[in-house]
Order: sequence, then structure tokens, then C-alpha cells
Amino acid sequence: MSGSLLRFYIDNRRYLPGIVVIVGLSLVSGVLKMLSATYWGRSLDYGVAGLTQEMLTAAGMMALFILLDCARTALHYRIIGRITEEMFLGVRGRAFHKLTQADMAVLERKFRTGDVAARLNGDIDFLSTFSAGHISNFSRQVFSGLFGLTACVFISWQLSIAYLIILPVSLWLVGAISRPIAKQSKRSMDYTGSAMSTAADAISGALTVKAFAAEKVLGKRFGQAVDASYEQKVRSEKQSMKMTAVKYIATVTQTMSLFLLGSWLVSSGLLTVGAFVSFVTLSAYITDCFSQSDYMLKTVRNVSASAQRYYEVIDIPEEHRGPTLCPAVEVAAPCAAEGLNFTYEGKDEPALDGLDLRVSHGKKVAVVGASGCGKSTLVKLICRFYLPESGSLRLFGVEAQEWEPDALRKRLAIVTQDSCLFDGSFYENLRFAKPELTREACEQALRDVSLWDFVSAFPDGMDHPIGEGGGILSGGQKQRLCIARAMVKEAPLVLLDEATSALDLQTEREVQNSLDRLLEGRGAVIIAHRLSTVQGADYIYVLEDGRVAEEGAPQELLKRRGRYYEMCRAQGLEVPV
Repeated sequence: MSGSLLRFYIDNRRYLPGIVVIVGLSLVSGVLKMLSATYWGRSLDYGVAGLTQEMLTAAGMMALFILLDCARTALHYRIIGRITEEMFLGVRGRAFHKLTQADMAVLERKFRTGDVAARLNGDIDFLSTFSAGHISNFSRQVFSGLFGLTACVFISWQLSIAYLIILPVSLWLVGAISRPIAKQSKRSMDYTGSAMSTAADAISGALTVKAFAAEKVLGKRFGQAVDASYEQKVRSEKQSMKMTAVKYIATVTQTMSLFLLGSWLVSSGLLTVGAFVSFVTLSAYITDCFSQSDYMLKTVRNVSASAQRYYEVIDIPEEHRGPTLCPAVEVAAPCAAEGLNFTYEGKDEPALDGLDLRVSHGKKVAVVGASGCGKSTLVKLICRFYLPESGSLRLFGVEAQEWEPDALRKRLAIVTQDSCLFDGSFYENLRFAKPELTREACEQALRDVSLWDFVSAFPDGMDHPIGEGGGILSGGQKQRLCIARAMVKEAPLVLLDEATSALDLQTEREVQNSLDRLLEGRGAVIIAHRLSTVQGADYIYVLEDGRVAEEGAPQELLKRRGRYYEMCRAQGLEVPV
């Protein structure tokens, strides 16, 4: 058993007593099978000797042990069903909790959506199947084989020696041949996860894929991942074929040795017919255990690979959680950065380099600049997805690293370029921001963003499902629904990250009215590439290479004829001559 698989059961040790009971019942099964086979042989010997009463008694004992084994089987499956269902409910819950609480930096850098889905579904399903079925079946076969071997030694050491010569060598060969399977299995799962990520990209971006005629490109990428996974599976199967060949040769050799030697012992008077029948019956359990040894080893190595992939998710560090639940007093500037520095892991150039910025309560502050200048990084730091390397980032008067993340994010509302909506109704999507949201407040928010007439046209109104990702809505309607969700949160600081950049000009004007309602009386950080959306800002910061290159009120910046002025001219906006 690998370290990851052993760790899995140690982490779920509260269920170990139940698993021990299951294994114990498998041990009982081995004892009952040994006794039933022994009494079968005795009944035959009594019958040959003409001892009818003794024969019937032995046959009755054999039947009793068989019935007890049937009752054991029923109890066995009743226990294992309850234990594994409860156990893996917790396992899935911990994995999902880890993903929702994980450090965003690690998630963004190391994992893709499809691969994470494969780990949460396929790998945990395999661990569940192993715990619910394979452990009991394998332990039953092993105990039946061990007790069978023990009984066979007492019945006839001469016959047993044939097994004891060949069995250890064969098991060693099977084990040695199976070792590469775990690595091959993990690589196959990793490639399968990559293929699923590609498939997820193709589904979520179906329109883009078709528009760029990129089906062949993604198809090639998907095919390469599938082919790589297939290649690893083929290698694994080749190893399995070698194990099967070793197993077959050993089984044939054992069977021939058994019958040739057994016939000689019976004819020589060294063994009774009943004892020989018992030996043959018990040796079948040994053969069954041995014939399944390659499958057992392969399964254990495969499930070890699943456990390793599971712990690659579980071991993602959680984001740093500061002690502050809420600041003692409200401050004039809900967001203030001084000398703020941040560099992404693996990058040489800083994303933010000595940034100074201030957002006062009730003021709309725009952050503009070319792609890669650090705008989105700033939003991630304000949301506390990342922590500053150095410098100060005070949010509501408290340093970012001192905040408890959930407490901070209750004070933030965000609207991004990509409208993130969930499969559910209009009402359910708005409740994500405020679980106690009343239906009256939901209706008012929909009215404020000019969506109520559209929503009320459905027979079930705000309870109408919007489809996966808001499939029934246009781009503008999706954004307005996201704005309504931010409204009902009533957060004192609003973040707009390219909130209208994906919309056409007419839709942008419609959405802008909703944004103006959202920002009334609130501090706001407006990240924008399209400068027409920041004309009404109170203050503008122009970023360049992670630094503030220029700052001031919009009209003041235009009069300076600096970077902001040139950016406005480049986008065709009216500027003073």
C-alpha cells in the first residue's frame, strides 16, 4: 500500500473500526469455508466406510457452516454500505471545501477545470469502489486462501509442498512486474484530466471555437492527450499480460502437481478419498486467491495513484486567514495602497511596483492602462486572493493580511467582464450575494437595472431558470443581472473589472445607467480599458509597468496632455484641442 493510500485511511480513521469489522468478517468467511470443506471430506469418508449416521452429521455440519457464511455475507454488505457511504460523503465534502478555500495563486498556477473535475469525480469514485468492494473481496479471497493453505498443510504436507515451492516465486514475479503500473496509471489519469480540460474549454467557448474554426486545433490537442493516456494504459496492460502469463503457468503447474501426487498418495494408502476431496476444495481457494493476485496488485497500485492525485488537491494550501473580523471604526478611505509591491511566482518582472493609490468613501476611482500594466492584479489583491509582497494595502483601515477573508469580502461587491452566473433562477442568483434577500428587494433590484419588464414576462417571474451560465440572456442582460446582484449586497466598496468592455456601445450605455445606480454613495475601483466608461470618475490613475505613471481628475489629466490624453485620442474620444 502506497504512502498516499495509507494516509487516506489514517485521515479517515474514525471509520477504521468499521473497516476492521469488515475485514474481520472476511476472516470469518475463510474459517467457515475451511470448516465446510473439511466436513465435506469427512462426510465422504464416513459414507465410503458405511457409517451413515456419522456421514449425515458431518453433512449437517457442512450445511450449517455454509448457512453461517451466507448470513455473514448479508451482514457484511449491510455494514460496508453504511460505512463507505458516510465516509465518502465526508471525503467529497473535504475536497470541495479545499477547492473553495484554496490559495488562488496555487489554483491558478497548477490546476485546470477539467482535471480538477476528474479528480473530484473519477478518482474519488475509484477510491470509493475500492473501499466499498475491493477491500472486502480481496480480504475474503486472501483469508480464504490462507486458511485453505493452513488446512491443506495439516491434511497432507506432501501435496502442500507443491504449492509452497512455486507460490512464493510466482508472487514475487507478479509483484515485480506490477510495480510500474502505479506510475503509468497516474500518468494516464493526468493525461485524461488534461483531455477533460480541453473538452471543457471547447464546450464553454463553443461559439469562439467555431468562429475561429479552431475545432481542428482543439481536436488535435484533445487527441494528443487521449493518445498519451491510451499509451500509458497500453503499457499498463502489457505489464498485466506478463502477470497473467506468470499466473497461468503457475496455476497449471500447481494443478498438475496436485492431481499427480494426490493420485499416488491415495493409491499408496497415505491419504483418504475424503481428505483428498477436502484438499482439492481448499486448494481451489488458494488457486482463486493466487489467480486474482495480479488483479489485486494492479488495483491497489491504481487506487494508490488515485489517492496521490486526491492529495494533490487536498494539500493545496488554504489562503492565509488573518484574525480581524471587522475594523474597529469606519475610515474615510476604504482602500489605500502605499508602496505596494507584488510579483507572481515564477515571474521576474513585478506586476505591481511601488504602487500608491487611494479610494475615498463615495468616490469613483478609475484605474486605466495598457494590458499587463497591473490593473487586474490590483483587483485580486483588494479581494485578498493574493497578499502583497511588501508595502501597505489598507482595506477599511486594516492591512490586507490582517483581514479574515470572508469578513473582508462581505464588504466588497464585484462585477467582472465575464458575467459569472449560476444555473438557477433570477432570484437564486441574486441570493448568492445576500442569502436573506426578500422577494421584494429582489424585484426592486431588477427594476433598478431595467430587467423587471423582461423577468416579469415569464409565467414564473423571478423564479424562472436562466440556464447554465445565464444561457437565456443576452450579454447586456447578463451584466445587468450581475450588477443587480452587486446592488443587493450593499457593500461599501465596489470593484468593476472591465465590466462593460465585452458589450457593444449601445448596450454599454444601457448598462452604464445600472452601474451609476450601483455606485451611488459607494467607494468604487473601476478597472477599464475602454476609456468612455471612466469619464464620470472622480479620480483616475494611469498605470504603466505596475507603477502610477499619471493621476488626477479626468479634466485635469486631459489638460496636461500626457498619457491619459494620448490614450483618449487613440480611442477616438473628444478631447480639448
